[in-house]
Amino acid sequence: MGRDKMWLDLDGTPLIEIVARRLLPIAGEIIFSSDDSPRLDALVGRLPVPTVVAPDVYRDAGPLAGLQSGLQAARNAMVFTVATDMPFVDHTLVTAMIDHCGDEDAIVPRIRIPGLDEPQPEPLHAVYRKSCLPAIEVALSKGRRRVVSFLDDVHVCYVEDSVLRQLDPDLHSLHNINTPAEWTAVVASLRRETPDRGS
Repeated sequence: MGRDKMWLDLDGTPLIEIVARRLLPIAGEIIFSSDDSPRLDALVGRLPVPTVVAPDVYRDAGPLAGLQSGLQAARNAMVFTVATDMPFVDHTLVTAMIDHCGDEDAIVPRIRIPGLDEPQPEPLHAVYRKSCLPAIEVALSKGRRRVVSFLDDVHVCYVEDSVLRQLDPDLHSLHNINTPAEWTAVVASLRRETPDRGS
């Protein structure tokens, strides 16, 4: 993309705020796992639920460190984690994932990708309980940075592709942005959702 995706701008609203606001119907709190606290401070004040910025405890350790800091900062025992570049995240799908599973430590989508034999987990559109923290911290202490690196050490409910597609046939909610052309298409789609955005 060539720049920090969370600050991509749509008519004065950064992408990170767009994603956060789509989750407000189910959010008791919002945690931004980021070291960009100065820029996020203004956003914290604009959201109608308790919102905090949680900088990484484990420095330079990638998204797994972000998950650790977010879970550690959470007031609630269960946290939905989403990548900042998923502009179509849908709170109804998140609720359905939770309802599909039980009291596992993690609820993780598993999707089929053309060319791969096995379905792949999507750990940045997933639900985690604070009970995952010990396994995450062990993984980080051993230098394992992949977000999925701790999943074998906790109880996971995988929500399969076929279940997800019952509510989201094209898995639109899990779509992420990787190129300027994709962002242009997302902007057009979001403006169609909210026609008065560009007025």
